[in-house]
Amino acid sequence: MSGGYFRQSKERVREYGSGILMSSQTDRCGRMIAIIHREESTLKKSVIITGASSGLGLATTRELAAAGSHVIMACRSVPKGEAAAAEIRAAIPDASLEVVELDLSALSSVRAGAREILAKSDRPPLHVLICNAGIQVVNGVQRSSDGYELTFATNHLGHFLLTQLLVDHIVEPGRVILVSSEVHQGPRKSMGFPAPRWEDPQALVDPDRSVLGDSAKSGRIRYATSKLANLYATYELARRVVPREITVNAFDPGLMPGTSLDRDWPPRIQRVYAQLTPLLVKTLPGARSVEQSSADLAWLATAPEPAGTTGAYFSGRQPRESSKESHDRTRAAELWTASERLVAAHG
Repeated sequence: MSGGYFRQSKERVREYGSGILMSSQTDRCGRMIAIIHREESTLKKSVIITGASSGLGLATTRELAAAGSHVIMACRSVPKGEAAAAEIRAAIPDASLEVVELDLSALSSVRAGAREILAKSDRPPLHVLICNAGIQVVNGVQRSSDGYELTFATNHLGHFLLTQLLVDHIVEPGRVILVSSEVHQGPRKSMGFPAPRWEDPQALVDPDRSVLGDSAKSGRIRYATSKLANLYATYELARRVVPREITVNAFDPGLMPGTSLDRDWPPRIQRVYAQLTPLLVKTLPGARSVEQSSADLAWLATAPEPAGTTGAYFSGRQPRESSKESHDRTRAAELWTASERLVAAHG
């Protein structure tokens, strides 16, 4: 506590039962006061994760459920989400799971999903939000149902709105994690993946205003740009939630050949990519298996070690430096304001 009113006594913090800690402090008058604490790591929590029906989201859901969290699986397709939940329960019979329909590319669906989540009160308190889902469109330009460019709408705007709707309901100590990627660093650090091309947010959501075309390379640039937007959102939210006890961090899962980000690639390329996955994980720098990255993401969401770290970019279980461009505070604030306007336009 600030102001020096209490001073910690020499008595060590003692544990009383599962998750209950007691310490003693003395006030200025010398009176002994017992302070009861609940240990964060032992209490059952609810964790929301988007894109939970496949890839990194599914594997992370499995890790969280195995550790005892109640996991809210936010999925675009409820049947796929229920099938994924059944798969997890087959391996973990006591897994605590619920599936919520939430299509990040449609702002009305994000609002409906958030309402459904908040309307239910018979679950453990919400402590963690993991913004994981993402798409990469390489077969031309596609728009969301709201008319926005699909990659930016899904990877940034949908998560921005979801966070806006839920952050006030996250119980402290809480955590928000946005899954970004090293592709925001450009080709030198992402094995040749093209660098992001930042534009005015209005051009990012409107392909007719963008300098990018409809080539596969332009699609990859849009994906890299959306991952840069995830970092702007992370750092700006971390500043805005102060003084609440909520940490906000970004996570780089590494190059994961075993996910579904290649779903818009030609079928022949998908088959070759799938066959090469085990070799790529073993030989490529920065390549990781889905199992490795999901364990690290679950760790960042629940482990005590990163509890005091906020406004950071994690690769695996270590904070690392994101690009110089990602620390542009003016651009982050401008994106925040523009995002508020863009999501409000479809309220």
